[in-house]
Amino acid sequence: MRNTHALPGDQTLRNRTTLRIPFVIAMTVLAIAGCGGSSSTMPPPNPGTKTKVTVLITSTANDQLAAFDMRILGMALSDGVSSVSLFTIPAGNPNPSLVSEFIHLNGASEPLVSATIPSGTYSSASLTLQGCQFTTVSTTPADGLKTSFFSFGQCFPATVNLPAPIQISGSAAVLSLNLQVSQSYTLTTTNGPNGPTQNYTINPVLRLTPIPISAHPTNTSNGFITGVDTQIASVNTAQSSLVATTSGGFSVDVAANSSTAFQGIAGFSSLAAGALTNLDMVLQPDGSLLATRIEVSDSTATGDLNGPWTSATARPENFVILADNCFLPASAPECDSAVQLSAGESFAVSGQFTNLANLPFDVLFNSSTIFLGQKVSNYWSGMRTPQGDPISTTAVLSPQTINGTVTSMSSMNGFSVYTVSLAPYDVIPVTQSVSGSFAPITNPSVVTVYADSSAQLLTTSTIGVGSVVRFRGVIFDDNGVLRMDCQEILDGVAE
Repeated sequence: MRNTHALPGDQTLRNRTTLRIPFVIAMTVLAIAGCGGSSSTMPPPNPGTKTKVTVLITSTANDQLAAFDMRILGMALSDGVSSVSLFTIPAGNPNPSLVSEFIHLNGASEPLVSATIPSGTYSSASLTLQGCQFTTVSTTPADGLKTSFFSFGQCFPATVNLPAPIQISGSAAVLSLNLQVSQSYTLTTTNGPNGPTQNYTINPVLRLTPIPISAHPTNTSNGFITGVDTQIASVNTAQSSLVATTSGGFSVDVAANSSTAFQGIAGFSSLAAGALTNLDMVLQPDGSLLATRIEVSDSTATGDLNGPWTSATARPENFVILADNCFLPASAPECDSAVQLSAGESFAVSGQFTNLANLPFDVLFNSSTIFLGQKVSNYWSGMRTPQGDPISTTAVLSPQTINGTVTSMSSMNGFSVYTVSLAPYDVIPVTQSVSGSFAPITNPSVVTVYADSSAQLLTTSTIGVGSVVRFRGVIFDDNGVLRMDCQEILDGVAE
């Protein structure tokens, strides 16, 4: 697997860039300072002991950006006297492109690193970064649909807040590193005599907090991690364990047991190195990861491009994709930006969603119901068209997060139903506004959201008409109406 998100220092900037800004390669160390008193409920640290620490990455964002990438080369914690490294990747590493994309983690999490460090109270931390990039999708009268990439080789100053010093004690601890996307960049357009000029800054703002490990985790805030795309690096059949690599290029050790659900394969013995998987995992009290679900959507696939389709090309069944997750065959030099559907394309919905038969509308996902802006995993086996585009063999509908204003609320057949109005810059209404869009969406700025009792309600205030809320789930085209099967509801972000 190669991570191919293009950032300063790469020669693989996505090949459909419409705006490229000069940059300077630089290493950036982000100081992370704590404030206030300790709010940890963990027992006081015992000097001389060690704790396994797992760091999860996530983000909080509205829909203004289509992607936000950062190359993370290291992380450390400090108690004010000494510093301890959680991981370090040498700048001269032959493959330093360990790039984490944060928009697809809006309301979701995936592991960054696990390390055993001295127990103690840590009041600050640092990240070592090399390069940041954000992406927008927009339309202009002159250009039509426009995908723009804004890159910085040097992204600082940066602020990462610790609401309180973090106590690390016991056998295991979990930290959440949350990118506050709206605070992490600026983008302004100035109209001049020679046309518009776009100016921008990238100053990452993150929040580092401890999260509890629940005896029975149910969501990302207490140790349940869902829908992580990985590629298997190695399998230990005797111990029912595997090492997998995330799309960011980071390795995770995962175990399975008799309760693990397998989708698309008969069982653990069917797994092999190179397999592309989608994992649900729970953090155990000792800090290890246990897979509750292992999905293999296409056992023959060697690559996966996951992201929203943004436009159709002149060739039948050929689409431009803004891939936020890339797993590539060894022969692929970079993340492709177009996908060709095969004649025998297989269509499926992510196995995370088990309530499809209960939804109060007909659930369809196929070549006639895919719409622009919908998030899809495109699996392929290395075959390409004469034009060089990967030929997809399996398309899987994947979760995406929308941030919008609730305009009405009701209930139906055991579901809470929310009508949600999207901001005009959301990728769905933006891509649908381009002439030639192939899906006849009646109102692409409105999504009807269905949440049953399994949906996790993680908001801090009561939802009402006028509330800005984030909803995460899979979105269907139901005869021109957009409907979401929701798995998670979170506090919204100002639009």
